[in-house]
Amino acid sequence: MIVKTCRSTSVGATILALSFLALAGGQLSQASAQSIAGHAIGEDRSALGSGQRVSLNTPVDGYTTVELSTQAGVRLAATYRDASQKVVQIEVSRPRTVPGASGQFGNFKFGQTSLSDVRYRFGSKGLLFGNSPLAAATKDGGVAIVSSYEISGTNVVVSFTSKVSPASLADLKQRLGEDMYSHAETVATLESTIIADVDFLKLTRGSDLVYDVGYTPVVWENAAAAANGGRQISLARVSPSQLPVHRIYSGPINAPYFTDASARNFQTRISEGMAAGPTFAGEYAVIPVGCGTGCSIAFAASVRTGEVTRIPVDDEVALYLDLQYQIDSRLLITQSARGEARTCHMQFLTLDDGEWISLLEHEIGPTESCYNSIAQNLQN
Repeated sequence: MIVKTCRSTSVGATILALSFLALAGGQLSQASAQSIAGHAIGEDRSALGSGQRVSLNTPVDGYTTVELSTQAGVRLAATYRDASQKVVQIEVSRPRTVPGASGQFGNFKFGQTSLSDVRYRFGSKGLLFGNSPLAAATKDGGVAIVSSYEISGTNVVVSFTSKVSPASLADLKQRLGEDMYSHAETVATLESTIIADVDFLKLTRGSDLVYDVGYTPVVWENAAAAANGGRQISLARVSPSQLPVHRIYSGPINAPYFTDASARNFQTRISEGMAAGPTFAGEYAVIPVGCGTGCSIAFAASVRTGEVTRIPVDDEVALYLDLQYQIDSRLLITQSARGEARTCHMQFLTLDDGEWISLLEHEIGPTESCYNSIAQNLQN
């Protein structure tokens, strides 16, 4: 395993291959239970509070479904078994009035996370239950596609329903004809997230299971853990292995497209950096660009999608910028000098679904501390 450390100087960036740097400390805590909007499989019906009773899409004797209101604004429906009063399925659906609302898993977002992102995150299309089709027409003329995965170490399955809108479907048909469905995953976005007891799903969807090539159960990520407040951890506990990637991209390298105006000024440099392949988080090329004496800015470009994002530092440009990252981890460490404060500052970042999240910030010392590399300062 190799850590890439790239330190910017006035004459450009130098890439140094270093042996693995083990940061002291334990592992980030994993969620011990799967919960959606504050509710979990196996909890008592009484925990649901008051709710409006509704009928199941596929009626099953001995079970009741209720709809609940949530503080998060998402629509929630919970199903419980009448005999035991235990919850067996919880579904949250995309709210129409809250753009980009949490998809209740990690950093997934309703209406924004694409089906291709879901499949790439988990490395497969998931599993199918015998009586349930992979895709189905929706009432408004769109298409809904379901991706299901067993949650490792539990008897629970998580399903993500992605929808292709009627407008997107018509556009695909016009452009691609009969080949339209093979490209549907790029325009299908997250519509609902469901967690359910596998025995209940076998009852309603069929007991025969079919697994996609490369399928593995997934590790549950509570949405609350993705919030900045839930990620504040001590410096000594941060390790690249705590933020692994599920897959390293090896497909064709796509041309860059720029949503950041500053990135357009460095099109040639960014294209050249992407051509060398991914070096961070499974699919990103990290590209530092010099902008004067001791001054740098840096970008991360997805070789899979072409999206270019600027690596966030506190100043418009960074002095004595140092970056540390590796291809099999979503952890990226930045170190730079803050001019006005005359301090050297270290920041631990992760990139989830194209969004930068700050895990921890740490002041190293005076500006001169940034003359050392990240590795040197972490050992001090």
